[in-house]
Amino acid sequence: MEKKYDDPYLVEYLDGNLTSDEKELFEKELERDPSLRDRVNLYRYTLRAIKSNGYETSIKEIQHDFLKQRIENKDFTSISTPKLENKVRPLHFWGRIAASVALLGTLGYGFFLLQNDGNQLFEANYLSYEITADRGVAEQENLLESLYLKGDFKNMFQAIEGSEPEAYSSMELLLLGAAALELNQPSEALRYLQTLEAENARNETDNFQDEADFYMALAYLKQEAYEDALRQIKKINDDDQHKYHSSFSWAEVLSVRLQTLR
Repeated sequence: MEKKYDDPYLVEYLDGNLTSDEKELFEKELERDPSLRDRVNLYRYTLRAIKSNGYETSIKEIQHDFLKQRIENKDFTSISTPKLENKVRPLHFWGRIAASVALLGTLGYGFFLLQNDGNQLFEANYLSYEITADRGVAEQENLLESLYLKGDFKNMFQAIEGSEPEAYSSMELLLLGAAALELNQPSEALRYLQTLEAENARNETDNFQDEADFYMALAYLKQEAYEDALRQIKKINDDDQHKYHSSFSWAEVLSVRLQTLR
């Protein structure tokens, strides 16, 4: 049976990102559904451990704290409790044991997500920008476009040496940003892409804004500037009409979110 509330939804709840109506409805469901409470508590423990100890907190330690809390709240009885010796455990008891083990497996997944640092997420999502034009290289009138199509990224920057970003068109700013990423220079890429974004805001236009959003997100990931990357990715994912709306999976978003807690 498909879960009514998936893992990304639980993280949104713990991060305080639900609307008041969504939160009220969800908390009513929490009161009714013990298994849902277990899932939320497990994520809460995982995030708390990451915030306080980062990678140093082991899954075993989190498991111990999680089970201890459940015992203290009388939500769970340890197998080793003397009172249970020589007694037949009811089926629902073993069901809860199995559920707890399955939930604790989620911790391993959480730590797996933490292994996805900015460089890995960059490599997994990077796409070279392709100019959509019917003309061939020889027919390009713009020098930067011609150099970009040839893959001659270094000469692009030699050609504009001494010039300020504001001197270039929206297309040229995008190409310079993309070229800088090809040369593994995220800071330089952001210089041109942020100029493009600022010009769009000033002129109330959206020239190549979707592309700028996407490549800025990648540049932030490359820099391991996770809060900036998360903000940019959220902007992309929240817009159903965004050209790159489906580029970042919820698991990748969760990886970035976890990195911000370290």
